[in-house]
Amino acid sequence: MNYGKTRIVLCENENDLGAKAARAVSGKMRERLRLRNELHMIFAAGESQTTFLNALAQESNIDWSRVVCFNMDDFWDARIPDRYTCGYQTCKQLYDKVQPKAFHLVQFNARDPYEEARRFESLLRSVGKIDILCQGIGTSGHLALNEPFQTDFSDPLWVRVVDIAEQSKRQLREDPNFKDLGYIPDKGITMTIPALLSAENVYTQVPLGLKRDILTRLFQTPEPTASLPASILRTVDGTLFVDRNSCPSDLLFASV
Repeated sequence: MNYGKTRIVLCENENDLGAKAARAVSGKMRERLRLRNELHMIFAAGESQTTFLNALAQESNIDWSRVVCFNMDDFWDARIPDRYTCGYQTCKQLYDKVQPKAFHLVQFNARDPYEEARRFESLLRSVGKIDILCQGIGTSGHLALNEPFQTDFSDPLWVRVVDIAEQSKRQLREDPNFKDLGYIPDKGITMTIPALLSAENVYTQVPLGLKRDILTRLFQTPEPTASLPASILRTVDGTLFVDRNSCPSDLLFASV
């Protein structure tokens, strides 16, 4: 199965998805590390990434001392306790376990979000080539925090301050990583679509039943549109992992 240029891998459930995605990503990491002295990767947070990050942390024979990691986004709000940020999740589930050469997080409590966006973009551009992107798709159809009708597929910026869509807030309020916070901030800082898709290898993990509606809409969208940012994946030679809960019904029947 394919969505444009993106290959679709159907998994049994979120644990199977996490394991399969981790095997694919770790295999690509080992391959790239045989060719390069240093690897540059982008990671996402959120419920959809939980089993993947846990599984990737358990993969063996990866020289993480030569891997530089970036988080793709985070909330911006000085009130948030650190434990409710995207950076906290990726640290606890991955970076603290594997000890990469470096990891870079968005400063969620920066005094000036626009200055922070410029700082983070400068860091991202300074490493040159991005080897691997690992991401999810939100129930709004966003990639990172590039929300419907706020997304420019040709954005000249690589990092910008954005308004978090109401649909994304609803999803995040139920996400076990963030729900105890009791609210979701209005703004975030995110890598843009050109920054994300500068990666040479793109892996997208979308498990769980709450994603079935947006994947159904996505697979019915024939051309990239700013009303559904994830539709840009039609143009990307990458891999999209779904499970039997998130996969649209017609694709499940077609896979039998």
